[in-house]
Amino acid sequence: MNLQLSISLLASNRIGTLRKCLESVTPLLRELSSELIVVTTGTDLAVTELAEKYTSQIIPFTWCNDFSKARNVGLEQARGEWFLYIDDDEWFEDTTEIVQFFKSGEYLKYNTATYIQRNYRALNGREYTDTPVGRMCRLTPKTRFIYPVHEQLNPFLEPQKSLYSYVHHFGYVGKAVQKSERNLPLLLNLVEENPTAQICMQITQEYRNRHENENALEYCRRGLKLAKKEKRIHTYELWMQVHIPIILVEAGRMREALKEGEQILISPRTLEVGEAHLHAILAEVCWELKEYKKGLSHSKSFHEKIQYLERHPEKKERQVGGTITFDTAKERTMTAYVAGLLFAAELNETDQIKELLTWIPWENTAVVRSQYSNLENWKCGYPRHKEEILEGYYSLNTEDAYVNLQKALYAEEKHMSCKVDEFFKVCTRNCPDGYMYQLVELAERNRLSLNPLLEHCLIEEWDECTKVLTERTDDENLSQRLQALQSLMVDYPLCAGRLEKHFMERELSKGYREKEKLIESLQRYCKSVLIEANILYKEEILNNPEYFVLPNYLKFALLMENVFDNFRTDNYRDCIPLLKKAIKVYPQMSIAVNRLSEYLEEKMNSPSSQFQKSF
Repeated sequence: MNLQLSISLLASNRIGTLRKCLESVTPLLRELSSELIVVTTGTDLAVTELAEKYTSQIIPFTWCNDFSKARNVGLEQARGEWFLYIDDDEWFEDTTEIVQFFKSGEYLKYNTATYIQRNYRALNGREYTDTPVGRMCRLTPKTRFIYPVHEQLNPFLEPQKSLYSYVHHFGYVGKAVQKSERNLPLLLNLVEENPTAQICMQITQEYRNRHENENALEYCRRGLKLAKKEKRIHTYELWMQVHIPIILVEAGRMREALKEGEQILISPRTLEVGEAHLHAILAEVCWELKEYKKGLSHSKSFHEKIQYLERHPEKKERQVGGTITFDTAKERTMTAYVAGLLFAAELNETDQIKELLTWIPWENTAVVRSQYSNLENWKCGYPRHKEEILEGYYSLNTEDAYVNLQKALYAEEKHMSCKVDEFFKVCTRNCPDGYMYQLVELAERNRLSLNPLLEHCLIEEWDECTKVLTERTDDENLSQRLQALQSLMVDYPLCAGRLEKHFMERELSKGYREKEKLIESLQRYCKSVLIEANILYKEEILNNPEYFVLPNYLKFALLMENVFDNFRTDNYRDCIPLLKKAIKVYPQMSIAVNRLSEYLEEKMNSPSSQFQKSF
């Protein structure tokens, strides 16, 4: 029976990830006419024993610092129509698309294919870069691996299929410099023997991993010169075109980055995906150089290139240079557009401000949310354009949470009370993270009930909001503002109490000189906290202030209640250990407690120095 697919795996001593790798290719072995070839380069017998559970084709190879030679050993044994290779520190998330590629017969239309390598930048798995890798091809007598490091299949012929199946790869997390120490000497020897643009690009990558910008720049420029001599524009040329200004920016050489980036832009060999990246990078450079007019031009050109590529999907799919892809260009969208907004504001081009706001992909919540703070800083940084900015937001047709908040603020500016109420209610159901305080202040100014907001609000979110509101309130206005806000939340005593807690902590931190007012405020604070406690906790928990689940401010209030009990019986000496403990439990209230200690001195007729040492 003819085999459709040969899967080749290079295995060293990484037993930890090998099992994941082997399990991930098992669906291919089960669903397709296929074989698995494992080439072992390490000395750990456990690797061989594990591999034997998945295949009988295991080939030992004595490592000689040449990845191509090791991979060619497996390639020579391959009997499939197609060949796929993978490393032992990678594993597929899902191979369904690859299975369908072969089962449907679609593979017959192509000579090669790429899948995605997801390279993680941190062990938490949240930061990564997706790179298409050419690791699948139709086998021919000429198929070989070339290059001792960063090896690749050759020839890698058209037509080529782009698959979206991806492998997880954590191999460079914390090991980039270590791997460069292995790779760089091999590449430097290779470039002396055979200077090519591709090897120069690989050397550039290694020097960047080592943060050696001057060496990286030297080989990137050299590689780009060599690439220009080639008839075809290859992926490595696209990568180097974009990375020359990136390296210069990393080296702090902004003026050179702008000059060389603009020279690359006018080159007939620069493809649209590369142009999009370059325009976005140079827009940021222009902001640093205060080249506002030129920067606005780059922001607009970036938008034009993205729109062009959206209309030509065949180009955005084909124009790939490692990490330089259409998708990674789109990741620059928000920074390019926010830069454009800054340029337009500096140049007083209010019509351009409104147009740029329409370009932002408001429907992409995850992308836009990360820029809320920058958009807010931009708005606040140009008060002379506040009306035009809010008007621009008001004209947008989107349900974005931040935009709806700006619409409410615009309606307030224009005294459109019905619209204020309408957008306020919309925002209460979807309030942008970190901006709840603005919604509360909007309600405060317009005397709107906070009940709709608190109905959808988690107590943790409200707690963070009240902290911000406290910070934004002047000392002399604390009591007045607390009363005003609490009047807007009559149906939510828990939230009102949490607001009172933060306001009173701020008030008590001032340190009253009048002992009667101090005691009154402390008792009021404790009463407010204990009202919340009685709602949230069972009585047996509250009877034990040491209970670990209790927050420290509540433990403090329980201790202070005991202090006040002793006050009422004139048992002042027993207050001392309780006050010591209260300060330790909740240091935020140390000023108020120390003021109370002064009052205790008075009552006990104790020398000040002796008492103060206790605190």
